[in-house]
Amino acid sequence: MKNMFNRCLLLTALLCATVLGKGQPPRVPSFISPQVNTDNTVVFRLYAPTAKEVKLSAQFEKGLSSLTKDSAGVWTITRGPVSPDIYPYNFVVDGTSVADPRNANLFPNEGFQSSLLEVTGSTPLVHTLQKVPHGTVSYRYYTSPELGERPVVIYTPPGYEKESNKTYPVLYLLHGTTDTEETWTKVGRTHLILDNLIAQGKAVPMIVVMPYGRAYPTISKSSGSLRNWDNLQEIKKDFLSHLFPFVEQQYRVKKEANSRAIAGFSGG
Repeated sequence: MKNMFNRCLLLTALLCATVLGKGQPPRVPSFISPQVNTDNTVVFRLYAPTAKEVKLSAQFEKGLSSLTKDSAGVWTITRGPVSPDIYPYNFVVDGTSVADPRNANLFPNEGFQSSLLEVTGSTPLVHTLQKVPHGTVSYRYYTSPELGERPVVIYTPPGYEKESNKTYPVLYLLHGTTDTEETWTKVGRTHLILDNLIAQGKAVPMIVVMPYGRAYPTISKSSGSLRNWDNLQEIKKDFLSHLFPFVEQQYRVKKEANSRAIAGFSGG
């Protein structure tokens, strides 16, 4: 009985090993992308063993640059040196644009897929994370009877939570046409810029409201156009009737006209 049990156990193990061995996908080589070197050259890599052509599209240079494939199916290119800044980039694989799957830093956008490259220098840039007091970035939602639950990202300056009686000027910062409410912080680094400028005495502490700027009424959904006029009118009504009152109820903002401002990029 014991020998029969051992044989069954061994047979089961062999069968499992065979099934698992057949079901395993090919091992993907280990590599880093993007890799920023000390001389500010940057190595981009993409694992695409069946691709016929891979090119790099990056904001720091004009046109497309071709990558070279090795025997393991990894495509590689080295560019630069690249000047310190933040740059969107993507790969074009057999004519299709894709983000870098090895890079978790993505450009929040509804019109294209791009990753973000950050190149630092010996002197910190205005958007660089520095050793200064930091504000708070909050992800909030407000209710619109017409448009449902609406996302908004809100920056409060250093010390906001401790100074319970102080009020602040407010900036409504609107994104570009196909961007999202996250673009100003993840790409523009608005929160870090303000942290640094406030610490240097170059900006007054303020609250920054970064809403999602697309309304998507029915006509816009059916047409597929982000620039539909009804869409723009809906978002205008939403801001005036729901977003602004939400901010004024939830945050200690100054309500005088000279303490409120609206700025934006492209569609904003």
